[in-house]
Amino acid sequence: MVTGSDRDATSTGLSILFVCTGNICRSPIGERVLTGLADRMRADGTDLAVTSSSAGTGALNGQPIHPHSAAVLAEHGYDASGFEARYLRPPMLTQADVVLCMSREHRAAAQQMAPARWKRVFTLTEFAALAETGTPDQNGTLAAIMGGRGRIDPNSSLLDIVDPMGRPREDFDRVFAEVEPKVETVANWLAAQHITETTGETR
Repeated sequence: MVTGSDRDATSTGLSILFVCTGNICRSPIGERVLTGLADRMRADGTDLAVTSSSAGTGALNGQPIHPHSAAVLAEHGYDASGFEARYLRPPMLTQADVVLCMSREHRAAAQQMAPARWKRVFTLTEFAALAETGTPDQNGTLAAIMGGRGRIDPNSSLLDIVDPMGRPREDFDRVFAEVEPKVETVANWLAAQHITETTGETR
């Protein structure tokens, strides 16, 4: 029986939640890049269903996206309009299929907030690296990724995408340059998951 977080990806798609601190700089970039990439892939004929959202461990509900984040998204063809920050709550974590955090600190906070979901909580860098290790045909399923996370040092500082808050525009460009290719890896992985499901194999 398919329930809750194990929904059929061919119908509603997987839900991806990006997490940072204030939900105005890093995680909105992740959310909007994934939404934009999914739209582009569908326009090119890839049948991809995904829900992309974000929240912050210290966010103020309703805050607008940081102007530098909005600018860097717009410059690269992504839609930054209509964004409002959200404070991370346990229901968001229990409803998400995969939680992608911008740092180890956010990962720890999310895992503490929803301990039963800890296996589905990664840093973005960590998940992208695991997703690149194989297609679904090579067992690159979500279950395989969750089971293989020990292949990456969970304490490495390389897993952190540094907060650009209070820093010049160049730091927001750096964040975008780190986030976009990793989210692209996630989008390609999601598309491959859908292909696997439509051929009758299990995720």
